[in-house]
Amino acid sequence: MKAGTAVATVLAAVLATACRPSPKTEEEPEPVALASPPLGEGFTEDFEAATLDKQVWRATSGGYAIENGALRAKNARNRPLWLKRRLVCDVRIDFTAWSDSPDGDIKVEVMGDGASYDPDQGSYESTGYIFIFGGWNNTVSTIVKRDEHRARLVVDERTRVEPGRKYRWSIRFAGSRIEWWIDDSLFLSVDDPQPLCGPGHDHFGINNWAVPVHIDDLSIAPLDPQL
Repeated sequence: MKAGTAVATVLAAVLATACRPSPKTEEEPEPVALASPPLGEGFTEDFEAATLDKQVWRATSGGYAIENGALRAKNARNRPLWLKRRLVCDVRIDFTAWSDSPDGDIKVEVMGDGASYDPDQGSYESTGYIFIFGGWNNTVSTIVKRDEHRARLVVDERTRVEPGRKYRWSIRFAGSRIEWWIDDSLFLSVDDPQPLCGPGHDHFGINNWAVPVHIDDLSIAPLDPQL
């Protein structure tokens, strides 16, 4: 074989290998959709299907599954399950949540970008607000703006999550006002003069660090700004 032909053959083999797509691991996030459909008149999810609908949900980890007619989250390590619907600025989000662990640690994200996640289990900074019930070994409940360690807007250090107890949450955004209701009682509220909303801040996500928690009977609808 001539030297030039040999070089060309080797080069072609290298290029073919480089262009071949690498296998996708189970933990890789799904590709981001080009656009999420608008919320419209509302959204409901009862988690009665056998598996999560990939046209509706974007999982950034393998820590989410449907179990006994509810969503179970475990060991997601701050890699959320994002809803592929664009929220409006004034919105109400209702669902039932419970934890199997005495550590509590139930949390969701609102007004996030619908794609971000913690890539290295380091210091996670959200793209929206985080609502944490019984975080840090069931010692703190808080509404956080982006950084759960340094930007807690309001805090409760008295309430403890009871393992196995089902709590009905209602999160309400109206203008600068944010309210978090639990079992029909106002739990935490805050006024944010610079609320996150609009492109990049218009998705709902269910998040989790380690302990097994459950979400069920989710409903999301536009809210009258007067609350």
